[in-house]
Amino acid sequence: MESNTVVFDRRQVYRPFLERLNPASLGVLESQDLIVATEHDPRDPDQPPIHEAFANTAELSRGAQMALVGGIGSGKTTELRLTLNRLKRHADATNIYVDLAELTNLNELNPGAILIAIGNQLFHKLTKADRQNTDIKHAYTRLQELAKGKTDLVAYDGYDDSDEGPELVVVHTPGLLTPRFPAMHRAVEEVQNLVVQIAKPLLESEAQITILIDGLDRLIRPERFREFAEQDLHALRDAKISIIVATPLLLWFDKSRFLQDYFDDVKHIPAAMADPEKSDFLSQVLLRRGAAELMEEHEVFEIARFSGGVLRDLITLARTSAEAAYRDDKDRIGPAHVQSAIRQLGRRYLVGLGRVQLGLIRRLTNNYEFSTENPVARELLVNRQILEHFNNHRDSFAVHPALVEVLAEST
Repeated sequence: MESNTVVFDRRQVYRPFLERLNPASLGVLESQDLIVATEHDPRDPDQPPIHEAFANTAELSRGAQMALVGGIGSGKTTELRLTLNRLKRHADATNIYVDLAELTNLNELNPGAILIAIGNQLFHKLTKADRQNTDIKHAYTRLQELAKGKTDLVAYDGYDDSDEGPELVVVHTPGLLTPRFPAMHRAVEEVQNLVVQIAKPLLESEAQITILIDGLDRLIRPERFREFAEQDLHALRDAKISIIVATPLLLWFDKSRFLQDYFDDVKHIPAAMADPEKSDFLSQVLLRRGAAELMEEHEVFEIARFSGGVLRDLITLARTSAEAAYRDDKDRIGPAHVQSAIRQLGRRYLVGLGRVQLGLIRRLTNNYEFSTENPVARELLVNRQILEHFNNHRDSFAVHPALVEVLAEST
């Protein structure tokens, strides 16, 4: 005889929450309305949200180039996706989102590679009739050759080193006028022509084209970003194709002001993008994903507070709190589970900190001294052990609150 008893399965309590915290794709985030948009620019409450400002610039100034700066996990991808959705309000808009980190090894990219990725995406946005155009098909085929490389059999030209010729010495006389940007590489110039050829039907129809490039903020050497800007992005300056690109955080602190000088608009997302004492933004992110079903208001606030305002850490703390409650066979997340998650995150940030790093952290904690000109200090920023804040129209820095918690325990 079969039993009608329903067996309680605690997995069904936590699994939906974890799936909302870490959806399988950004598309799920959007389709389930899980994204909470900010109400204003995080650095200026009088200005519209970043995605609104970027969308307006792309629509009104075709060919504009915009940079979005922020640390890993600060919410840049979310802003790019919100911008992408905002741009869909016009029927003639051709919008392309490219995550280069998904396509290639970022730190082995060559100049021209970003242009190739853009050209490939533009080709697939064309109508079937345009894709059959001979010139466009040829341009696309050539792009594939440049992207993947090819092997040719070339006749060998013999060389006899007994042949003697005049000895030549290269003498370079520098010009008096230094160009603003370096000369475009020959290979990049070829790719530029191919991309413009592919985009020709869209450009001739006066379409509004916007390319959103994600992933370049993860470059290990941020100076490589300058090379891509001066080659790939510069190649599109006159093509009426708007560019919005995620940018390495270190360039925000670059004294040369490269970003401000090169890009038409630069937006910065501080790591601590919202103060939970003054804004409910971080709590709303958790509540939108179902936190109220599993924890009290106090636990929601503690997770927001100890995330340091970093969206990725907010999600991490919520997830590990839920996992701790599940291990304890509890149906709800309690204070002990949140505290366990905070310590776990703090210990993760503690790993790799040596005497020099800890000395900088102590000076910041005790004397509020922190200089971004110090390369070790910049490394702490990139790794999120130190967080940049923006309050009362000025930048400030603080140790990540979860790291503060474990440092207090260790002393």
